[in-house]
Amino acid sequence: MSSQEHIIIRGLRQNNLKNVSLDIPKGKIVVFTGVSGSGKSSIVFDTIAAESQRQMNETYTAFMRGRLPKYEKPKVERIDNLSASVIVDQSRLGGNARSTVGTISDMYAALRLLYSRIGTPYAGTASYFSFNDPNGMCKTCSGIGKFWTWTLNVP
Repeated sequence: MSSQEHIIIRGLRQNNLKNVSLDIPKGKIVVFTGVSGSGKSSIVFDTIAAESQRQMNETYTAFMRGRLPKYEKPKVERIDNLSASVIVDQSRLGGNARSTVGTISDMYAALRLLYSRIGTPYAGTASYFSFNDPNGMCKTCSGIGKFWTWTLNVP
């Protein structure tokens, strides 16, 4: 892959991150996971999203910039190949706690079809990925999202 196909971040020192460097592929779904406090939100929201919005806001007239939200420049040596972005934050999207980006944007039907066709192992038809089909519910929590505790036996 060429360097244009990655968002390049060097020397990130946002919040609790200390001199982190990343090459994030563009045109792919990228997921940041980790324990609380590991820097996921610092990378995604405080760095990538904030810089993308800040750069986009600079293209508007001074009149418009005065009416837009202000974004601080992230604490980073450099960010290259950043594109405009749509930011979906972690707050509730609607009146229902089960509202998701898929339900709000009406993409859920296409996503259910996609998951049913490319998911491995095969879980079932697209209807199994609906919130109303008991065949798609988790057998452990019956679809209500309860977490279970894992016990590690450390010698």
